[in-house]
Amino acid sequence: MPRILGLVSCIAIAGAACAVDDPAAAHHALVSPTATVDVLAWSPAPSSLTSDRNSLYWIDDADQTLVRMAKGGGSVAVLARGVQGRTPWCIAVDAQHVYWLDIDDGAVRRLPLAGGAVETLATGEGDLYAIALDRSYVYWSSNGAGGGRVRRRSRWGGLPVTLASGSFFSTLVVDAWFVYAADAHVLAGANQIIRVPRSGGAKVVMSADEDALGLAGAGNDLYWKRFWTGDVRRASKWLPGATTITDAGGGWGDLDVDAAYVWWSTGPILHRVARSGGPGAIVAELPAWANSIALDGGAAYLALDATDVDGEHVLGAIVRVRP
Repeated sequence: MPRILGLVSCIAIAGAACAVDDPAAAHHALVSPTATVDVLAWSPAPSSLTSDRNSLYWIDDADQTLVRMAKGGGSVAVLARGVQGRTPWCIAVDAQHVYWLDIDDGAVRRLPLAGGAVETLATGEGDLYAIALDRSYVYWSSNGAGGGRVRRRSRWGGLPVTLASGSFFSTLVVDAWFVYAADAHVLAGANQIIRVPRSGGAKVVMSADEDALGLAGAGNDLYWKRFWTGDVRRASKWLPGATTITDAGGGWGDLDVDAAYVWWSTGPILHRVARSGGPGAIVAELPAWANSIALDGGAAYLALDATDVDGEHVLGAIVRVRP
C-alpha cells in the first residue's frame, strides 16, 4: 500500500511545518509509495522548471515572473517580470546566462546570472515551445500558420537561421553533432522524431508514428513518451527506429533522464523506469499536476500547478522528490 505522507497542509517546506490557506486544496493527500517529498516553495502557477548546479529556475505564469531559488529551498528571487511560459521547456541555463522564451511576445531573451540588463536575441518568432543550448548557439522551436521551425542564433550575435521545417515542433535536444526534435504535440504535428545537423542540412526521420510529449537525450540514446498510447520509448541517436521500454507513460506531463532512470509525469503522478527498460514504477502521487521536471543527484524537482473549474490557480508549488 502507498505510504501517506500527510495532507498538503502538513507537508514540510525545507524541513519546517507549513500550511495552505486554500481549504479546497488542503484536503488532497500527498501519497508516495517509495519517496520522500518536500515542498521547497509555494508559487501561484509555476512552469518550465529547470536547474543548474546550485539553483532552480522557473516561470510563474500567474505572476508573469522568471525566478530563481537554491535547490535546498529558501528565498525566491525575481530575475525578470512580464514573462509568459506555458510549456515545460521554456528555460535553459549555462554558466553565464539564463535564457527563456517569452511566449506572448514571440521573443527569445537572456539575462546574466550575475545580474544586469535583459537582452533580446530574437523577436517575432511566433508560437514558441522549447529552447536548448550548446557552447556556441541558442536553439528554439516555433510554430505558426506556415508550420513549425527549428531555429538557431549565435550567442554572440547575428540573425536567426532556420535549421528544419515541419508540422509542429515541440521539444528539442542538442548534442555535439545534431539537433533532435519532436514534430508532435498531442493533437498537432507529424508524429515524428527528427534529426538535423546543428549547422543545417538534410532532415532525417528517426522514428515515425510517435505522438511524442517530452524528449530527452543521454549518451547515445533519445527518450520520449507517447501521449495517447502510453508507452515510454528509446531510440539510438545514430540509427532510425525505436523500442518501447515500458508501457505506463501516457497523458500530459514532462520527461527527463539521468544516469540510471527515465523519469516522467502523468498528471499528478511521477514515474520512473530503468534506462535499460522494465516495469515502470510510481514514485509519488502528488496533489496537483506535475507540468515540468528537473533532475539532480537522484532527486526529482517538480513544478506543480492545480486550477479549479473556472481556471483559477488554487495550488502551485516546487517540490523535491527523493526515492
